[in-house]
Amino acid sequence: MRKLKTTEQPTVYTKGVFYTLFDDEIRVDNFSLDAMTKLGLAMSKAVPNVSGGILSGYAYLGQLLAHDLSHLSHISQKERAEIISNDALYSPVSASLDLSCIYGAGDSKAFRDQGKATMRLGGAQLDNEKLLQGFDVPRDQNAMANIADERNDENLIVSQLHLQFLKLHNYFVELIAKMGPDLGIEALFLAAKKQVILHFQEIIINDFLYEILDRNVWIAIIKNKQSILWKPEPGDPAVLPIEFIGAAFKFGHPMVLSEYRLQKNKDVRQSTLFSMTGRGGFEGKGRHLPASLIIDWLLFFDFSRTVARNPRGSINIANPISPSVDITLKHIEHLPNKEIKNLAARNLLRSSQLGVASGQAIVAKITSKYARELQENNIQINPLSNDQLNLNNQYRQQDLLNKYCKELLENTPLWYYLLAEACADSEDNSGKLGPLASLIVAETIKGLLVLDGESILGSGKLAGSIRGSKNIAGPDEPEELVLQMSDLILAVNAGLPNPEKWSE
Repeated sequence: MRKLKTTEQPTVYTKGVFYTLFDDEIRVDNFSLDAMTKLGLAMSKAVPNVSGGILSGYAYLGQLLAHDLSHLSHISQKERAEIISNDALYSPVSASLDLSCIYGAGDSKAFRDQGKATMRLGGAQLDNEKLLQGFDVPRDQNAMANIADERNDENLIVSQLHLQFLKLHNYFVELIAKMGPDLGIEALFLAAKKQVILHFQEIIINDFLYEILDRNVWIAIIKNKQSILWKPEPGDPAVLPIEFIGAAFKFGHPMVLSEYRLQKNKDVRQSTLFSMTGRGGFEGKGRHLPASLIIDWLLFFDFSRTVARNPRGSINIANPISPSVDITLKHIEHLPNKEIKNLAARNLLRSSQLGVASGQAIVAKITSKYARELQENNIQINPLSNDQLNLNNQYRQQDLLNKYCKELLENTPLWYYLLAEACADSEDNSGKLGPLASLIVAETIKGLLVLDGESILGSGKLAGSIRGSKNIAGPDEPEELVLQMSDLILAVNAGLPNPEKWSE
């Protein structure tokens, strides 16, 4: 792993440092602004002909994780894409799975109940103007969320997911206080925070990654703790590979549905989710979240082993991971290149500015340098053909790159390449990432946890009584139950109340 070159002396920022998983031998293409814009717009027109997919809750859990790992606060103001220096691209968020998006980067007292170890919660408003306390994140008089990372209030689903971790903290405060009644407030807060972080890390590796990764990659890198691309040493600083942050971990965008079922009889357009938060004005319904918008988590995560109440509405299954990304951004006036509202085009431009190499260059490097390790772990990475890159056989719209950006067929931006890889096998309807994207994601997440000696892969141990309900054993192995996101939600929402009773 090599640190990105800088054009001048690094600034004093120490939180987010960006590295490449590869060395100087790999060629980096300076993709043009025109090509990236054309390809992004073409991706919004692509119509997938593939099926499959995972529960939609995981797409938003991935969004929360992305916010936890990085918050790039600078992008080149120049109109053309160019590779910019590492010191210009700092992130004030630590590159660790430490829930800094929940607790903040420093003192958490601004997000806590005054004089207590608990995190502040907000309320959802009933029609009679009474508040259901604990059903929204805390907000100020202008309805803006009083949380560590404002990005976690940009849409209703991730905002309600943020709330679950605030409630999980308070769950552990109560539990630990009973076990150690003599603990001071700060010691109690830190003990609860530690358990929340460890439980978060547990569901990331054994629930989230299990759902999205190629099965052989998950077994090799997560279950068997192998290292191929990155061999971190505990105690080294946490770093983010540009191939992860600029390409591989943006797989959640095509998973977004055009419409979601929030409750049995409440369907909303994806774009409407942005107007259902404080920033979006709660659809003009006041300064509190309407109780009618409280999410029924049975429709987003798997509760089949733990909850007797069956979902009475259609479960939200995410779109399969593919190059079909049709999202137009709103409220980007504060961002550079604000005239580009197409999310796919912005993702491609960011990846190019980070200096991420093409998919073909990375495949050639990995398959030559790590051929033995890949074979030993039964991981098969093959170059994508022109047909696969053009999405022939997988899409009703043929020859996508040929039609819009033929120049990118030989040197394809990594983000697009990895999305095409996910649907390259027409026989696989799992909706998961392909092996190359899985390898980059798995190695990065595992590497960050190894660097943290107190993580779930280090000395950290789960405490408490939350029982796991996810079986990760193979077909010929005894049942092995681990925690999944639904277990945490159920622990902090006694009985998992049906939010239909608060609907209009």
